Amino acid sequence: MKSALAMALSVSFLACSDEWDDHYDASLAPSDQSLLQVVKSHSNLSDFVEVLNATHVFTNNKITKVTYADLLDADQSLTVWAPVNGTFNKDSLLAECQTAKGDSMVGQHFIANHISHFLYTMGDKTNFNVKMLNNKQLPLGSTTLGTIPVSSGNYNLPANNGLLHLLDGCKPYAYNLYEAVTSLDRYMFIGDYIKSFEQMELDENASVQSGIVDGVKVYSDSVMLLKNILFNAFGEINAEDSSFVMLLPTEQQWKEVYDEALGYFNYGSVEKADSIQKYWTYRKLMSDLFINRNMQHALRDSVFTTSYNKLNPEYHVYYKPLSAGGLLSDNYIADTLACSNGAIYHLSSWPFTPSQLYFQPVEVEGEREANILKYSDCTFNYRMANADSISGGYLDIMPQTASSNWAVDFEVGNTLAGTYDVCLILLPKTAYNVNSRDFKPNKFNSSLTYTELDGTQTTVQFTEELTNDPYQVDTVKLGTVTIPVCNYAQEEATVTLHLECSITRRQTNYSREMFLDQIYLKPTKKDE
Repeated sequence: MKSALAMALSVSFLACSDEWDDHYDASLAPSDQSLLQVVKSHSNLSDFVEVLNATHVFTNNKITKVTYADLLDADQSLTVWAPVNGTFNKDSLLAECQTAKGDSMVGQHFIANHISHFLYTMGDKTNFNVKMLNNKQLPLGSTTLGTIPVSSGNYNLPANNGLLHLLDGCKPYAYNLYEAVTSLDRYMFIGDYIKSFEQMELDENASVQSGIVDGVKVYSDSVMLLKNILFNAFGEINAEDSSFVMLLPTEQQWKEVYDEALGYFNYGSVEKADSIQKYWTYRKLMSDLFINRNMQHALRDSVFTTSYNKLNPEYHVYYKPLSAGGLLSDNYIADTLACSNGAIYHLSSWPFTPSQLYFQPVEVEGEREANILKYSDCTFNYRMANADSISGGYLDIMPQTASSNWAVDFEVGNTLAGTYDVCLILLPKTAYNVNSRDFKPNKFNSSLTYTELDGTQTTVQFTEELTNDPYQVDTVKLGTVTIPVCNYAQEEATVTLHLECSITRRQTNYSREMFLDQIYLKPTKKDE
């Protein structure tokens, strides 16, 4: 048993086995009894002892033969806050321990919620957080753990491997936000999908290496960390030392907005289209459900969700969130559930529009060389420009000869399955030379090619020959197109735009040189 216990616990206590906490009072009378023996010596802790004996320690999500009673009998420095008989339901906990899952839950939610590494005395003017075995941060007062008081005269009881305090109550387990949404039945409509991306990864720094075999590190004991690729998008919502808010809809609200969004993420005949469709529908609908309280500057003015990016400051920020009609106002928040690292705000109604979360303009920068698929009878200059009305740069398309009618094909990525107004943003010649007096407009034809649901391609010819206003930054609408297949976050674009200069030799009042700032697909008002 000693060797099994050491193997099961060596890593989890590696960093603290030789340390005494600063709050330990060295003047306490020494004891030759273990924590388990001290606990057993109190008849009003008999229920707690039974649960200790029935609950097993888990390592890397796998059950071991070591019980928490064995743990309290080992030579690790621990502090135990033991709830007295009658303050918890012993029988229900023992019943849960009959299954591996229940055993794990009792250990995590009950036993480990009352034990901490290191030694902490009570009775001093204490006011700080103690990290429990389950990683929960619980506030320690002079005579309280959280809001639960210690029994009068029954605290600071020494053992040879720690300290015992008797509690006049059971400290309730507080789910962190990630645990709540992935564990509680009422949230499974969204929690099951979030949990499906859960993985355990080796923490090499905390694991014990035993050598190298065939060039590969081998560990005598390993520590695994919970990972989820969605943390990259929404933040580490399982971190106990953080403070998050999650806006959570009802199952019916979620079904309605999910069914609406699903049609925009129709990937047609591509491989694994259904899985990709489901992923991006969930991902985009959840993009503004998470708020990191530590990110906020002035909550009365604005609130940033965890998806906020300074490169796109118009998205994922909501102004006057506490005012009437604001994101965090009574108009949308029904009630809240406190979590150990924040809170869940239950939504009374869905506060977002498709244009806020996913159906947004598609912008193809002219100066980005990779967007050009092919061209003829022209050359290019990629120019940078700093102006409020110019998006950082533009493409200068120059005819090969004075009479060349050039043609250029551009790829248009990240489109959804929806209806767009297809536009060009064209610049006057003064964007390059403020003293230019070349105010001849461009004249051109255009067409858009997209992929159908069955994988075939369709080309829409915009029938009208178009010109621009050469005296200003001009947004020219080419036409309106309904694109049937989503191309969001795909390597190959399924939409291409063809531009072709259409000036005859006699039309000397037009310019063949074009300053293209951007191709701009604007969601139609109907779909928006």
